[in-house]
Amino acid sequence: MKKLMNILAVLGLLVATLSCGGDDSSSSGGSGSGGSGGGGTVGTAPKVTSTTPANGAKDLEVGTVDVTVSFDQAFTVSATIAEKITASSGTTISSVAKSGNNVTFKATCNEYSSTVAITIAAGAVKSTGGLENEAYSFSYTTKAKPETPSYDNDATALTKKLGWGWNLGNHFDTSSGQDGKHPEWGYWDKATPTAQLYERLKAAGASTVRIGVTWGNYQNTTNWEIESAYMAEVKQNVDWAEAAGLNVIINMHHDEYWLDIKTAALNSTVNDNIKTRIAATWKQIATTFKDKGDFLFFETFNEIQDGNWGWGANLTDGGKQYNVLNEWNQTAVDAIRETGGNNATRWIGVPAYASSPSFALENSFKLPTDAANHIMVSVHFYDPNTFTLTPEDNGGKSEWGHTAASGKYQDGSNEEHVVDVFSKLQAKYIANNIPVYIGEYGCVMHTSNRSNQFREYYLEYVCRAAHEYGMPLCIWDNNSTGGGNEHHGYFNHNNGLYLNSLESLVQTMIKAATSDDASYTLESIYNKAPK
Repeated sequence: MKKLMNILAVLGLLVATLSCGGDDSSSSGGSGSGGSGGGGTVGTAPKVTSTTPANGAKDLEVGTVDVTVSFDQAFTVSATIAEKITASSGTTISSVAKSGNNVTFKATCNEYSSTVAITIAAGAVKSTGGLENEAYSFSYTTKAKPETPSYDNDATALTKKLGWGWNLGNHFDTSSGQDGKHPEWGYWDKATPTAQLYERLKAAGASTVRIGVTWGNYQNTTNWEIESAYMAEVKQNVDWAEAAGLNVIINMHHDEYWLDIKTAALNSTVNDNIKTRIAATWKQIATTFKDKGDFLFFETFNEIQDGNWGWGANLTDGGKQYNVLNEWNQTAVDAIRETGGNNATRWIGVPAYASSPSFALENSFKLPTDAANHIMVSVHFYDPNTFTLTPEDNGGKSEWGHTAASGKYQDGSNEEHVVDVFSKLQAKYIANNIPVYIGEYGCVMHTSNRSNQFREYYLEYVCRAAHEYGMPLCIWDNNSTGGGNEHHGYFNHNNGLYLNSLESLVQTMIKAATSDDASYTLESIYNKAPK
């Protein structure tokens, strides 16, 4: 009997040993190789090994951050993984994907000094053996808001003087594209401005009117003399604006058909001939207005480029087009200064290539030499054009900003882009006492109520950012009603009455561009974005 009991005890011990050990494939420990080649064994749920940014990372840039979450083994993803990755309020998650043993996505937070907390819910990924991950959370912090420098110089004084402005768009800038040939169908805006127009603009709160003028259609081809009747008509509008108490910017606008920068960059004779015409044209304009006071500003050119808006031969010609534009700006400034009178010290705006802020920030753009030291930098801002200019085109966008729905906004062109561009312009120019003004900005009327909510948000944000970084700006207005591409109407060009019931939006833009209320910030606008 005693021997039988000993045998049974040995058998019991053997069974117990097998129950605790067993097959390696069912082990719940270790992180060695297993399954179909990922670290960890078939019986282990995937575990997070690291994140980028690391948990607790500090001072990350505001905006979109590329996030990578690494696991210890191969895995499959849940069909609802995009819903299983969540973030704290104010942060959006997008572009979730699997890459090897990683899950990647984009986290967008446009708030400074914000803790971004991200959670990957249980069941987001599964091991090859079918075991689901446990929930995992990590966080990082965005950098503190940089202090906006305050400058007490000519540049900031000019910003206050010019304030919020308006463009008499598609009127005198109408072009037939030929020397001496008047536009066949009249001015594009189909309007006849009156003194009342300018009086109502002033009453609305505008400080400046930008009058774009195309001159070549009214010049002869012998000595480039401008027709006196046309010059008188332009002058009449300047006089009306002056009487209303407005500043005026007049320029050389749609003369690109003879300002052929691509050919001039390749042919010095063509370039010399164009410079001769630039000088002759600007001398006539400047002489007409040389006795006008400092309410009047000149702008040498509008959007000089080779037809490809910065994506053409300028990128491959070794800087030749940029050099030509620098020469043209110098030629125009010299011609204006030579006429004397108040033109000896009048402020003159000069554009970079395509009037683009990005080209104005490049070293290829050189300011003209000017003894009066009264040169301003002219830029235009329609970023992103898929939302502001062509929402109805293929690739057009109906929303903008951090609350815009995925796929309905242009990547990289939200609030952080506006701040980035404007802050760089301020640092390069305004900090060095060189004024910058936004001669054109705007956004077409969209065709749905929701899209127009984003339009209103965009316009208020851009105006407030311009104020914060020390730049006046002029809205583009082409006298159109209704919505869609090319619909930029705010004021009736005949009499100054509001178009499209936009008085409230206009007043919002003027407040954003001019108010010194310290509590009215970009953050306060940001927090009111459409939901």
